[in-house]
Amino acid sequence: MNGIRLLLATVAGTAFSVSVAFANPGMLPNHPGYPAQGKSPVTGQRTANDPGQGNATGAATLAIAAMSGDAGSTNNVSDPNRMRIKKSTGAGRLPVVEGPLNKVDINPAGAKSIVINR
Repeated sequence: MNGIRLLLATVAGTAFSVSVAFANPGMLPNHPGYPAQGKSPVTGQRTANDPGQGNATGAATLAIAAMSGDAGSTNNVSDPNRMRIKKSTGAGRLPVVEGPLNKVDINPAGAKSIVINR
C-alpha cells in the first residue's frame, strides 16, 4: 500500500512540475506593478519582469483593485423561462406562466406512485 501511495505522489508531483514548467505567462493579467528600474551589472538584463510599468500607488489603483472581482461576482444570468411568469402564487406553489406548460398534473402522495404493471 505504501508503494502505491509513493507512486501516486511521484506522478502527481511530476504532473505539477510539468504544468508549472509549461505555464503560459501571456495568460497572466496585466497589472500595474513595481517599476522596472535597474539592470543586472553582469549581463545588462533588466531585473524585473514588467519593464515600463508604473508604480502601483494612488487612488486610481485602489479603485481598480476594488473593481477587479466585479466580473466574477455579479450575477448576469438571463433565463428566458423567467419571462413567462405572469403571477407568483406564493412560497411552495407553482407560478402561473404563459404557454403550454402552465398546467402541471400533481400526483398526490400515494395515489398512484407505487403501481407495478405486470
